Amino acid sequence: MSDKPRPVIDLATRARWQRWEMESLDALKQPIGRRASDRDPRQQAELQRRRTQALAEARAEGLAQGRAEGFEQGRREGYALGLEQGLAEGHAQGLERGLAEGHAQGRAQGLEEGAALAREQAARLDGLAGACAGALWHIEQEVGQSVIQLAVRIAEQVLRTHIRDYPNHILDLVREVMQARPEQSATLRLRLHPDDLELVHAFLQQTPDPARYRLSADESITRGGCVAETALGSVDATLETRWQRIIAALGQPDGPP
Repeated sequence: MSDKPRPVIDLATRARWQRWEMESLDALKQPIGRRASDRDPRQQAELQRRRTQALAEARAEGLAQGRAEGFEQGRREGYALGLEQGLAEGHAQGLERGLAEGHAQGRAQGLEEGAALAREQAARLDGLAGACAGALWHIEQEVGQSVIQLAVRIAEQVLRTHIRDYPNHILDLVREVMQARPEQSATLRLRLHPDDLELVHAFLQQTPDPARYRLSADESITRGGCVAETALGSVDATLETRWQRIIAALGQPDGPP
């Protein structure tokens, strides 16, 4: 095979195909900036003003944020402390008030229950006395005077035991005396056995006008009885007098209960 002839390149074409070489970077270097000392004084003053303003704004913002956070923390702690103190004070006041009201209610209820029990026992005693009166009449007809006297002595012991075991019976007697007096607004003086004085005094304090009553202790009066005195006269409600009335109704001679 014969060699092909090489193409002929002229000078103009060779000039277009010359190798490219990068220019030196030194020619492209430009001054990046000036040093701080070379800046304009007005620029430095403006930069300082902006720095001062930014510092003041940051300080004000930090102060406001710190004040808000401190206020919220103080509010939470103050609320917790106030709540704790309020609970403690409220509990103490509620306990004190509850004790006082409970004591007053318990005392009033105790007095009322005692009075109710005394009324019940008094009704039983009245029924017993009535039954004894009827029974004694039949006994007198059957077995004679001696048995009646024995029954009277037994009734005396029952009455004494009842008054000893149920001292509140005196309150029913006081109520009867208060209702029986002709002038309700007059001062009423009651002479009582010393052991009945405190009980009657507590009872009269619950009346609308306790100042109208005067109490005095009298050792000569048997417990369970009293003597009521007003400007118009006196009422003998002693145990001995009431017992004599019962005995008289039975036709028996007087004797101590």
